[in-house]
Amino acid sequence: MKKIIYIVLASIIFSLNILQCKAICNDDVLLKAKNINVEAIPITENDIYYIIRISNLTPELYVTVYEDDNKTTTTYTYEDSENGVIDIEQWYIYERVYYTVNVYSECDEESLNELYVNTKKFNKRFRYEICVENPELEKCQPFYEEPIGEEQTDEEFYNEVQQEKAESEITTLDKIWNFIKDYYLYVIIPFAIIGLGYGIAIYIYKSKRGETK
Repeated sequence: MKKIIYIVLASIIFSLNILQCKAICNDDVLLKAKNINVEAIPITENDIYYIIRISNLTPELYVTVYEDDNKTTTTYTYEDSENGVIDIEQWYIYERVYYTVNVYSECDEESLNELYVNTKKFNKRFRYEICVENPELEKCQPFYEEPIGEEQTDEEFYNEVQQEKAESEITTLDKIWNFIKDYYLYVIIPFAIIGLGYGIAIYIYKSKRGETK
């Protein structure tokens, strides 16, 4: 009899623990899981690489990180983090690398949150001499990506950069003079027409009054 009572009490306690754990997963832990953030941060000073940063991890949670470049999945717990932040270095920059981050808790076998992030492909022109000389240009940035359908050959790229460089070196006075040279006809012709019309109107007016000879 005592054995039966013990088994019943143990079952009740076990069930209560499960219910309590599930309650935490459904409320507090689930909220914390939804607060997990992941981002791809390019590092371009000295070395060039990416950091995949997972933040807001708490002791109740752990994450699995899948990388599509090497088809591996790695698990990280709060103990692997620094105050809830995990930084994963990615040195392969010559192709995009896609990550899938799943958030779990010991209270539930199902993923509580799924996040996606990817790196950008390294811009090979970043190391071209013309980009070294013009590092401020957008198309010379380390991870600049050409819009789909607007890809350029190296010759087209070189010519465009040269043109942008030449335009940036033009002074304000030069710009005004170039504008006058390019558009002076559009300015002079309307004024000439208006002036001619005004002159004809005055002539007709004076003729009617007999002031013309």
